[in-house]
Amino acid sequence: MAKKRPAESFVDLNIVFEHEQASWQLLRLDPNSMNVVLRAQESGKERTLPFAHLPKSVKKMIHPL
Repeated sequence: MAKKRPAESFVDLNIVFEHEQASWQLLRLDPNSMNVVLRAQESGKERTLPFAHLPKSVKKMIHPL
């Protein structure tokens, strides 16, 4: 059985990007499910998104694999 890796936090790096006409901050990456948790800059609302839906520039910064 594969080992479960802990979630990685990116709050300290303050990675902000545009997605769907809103500014989002990257909070955490769950490497087991390859989902990321984002927080909207304007409203503070959190959202989960698949890693594959992130912009290429953000993917290069966090190197999950």
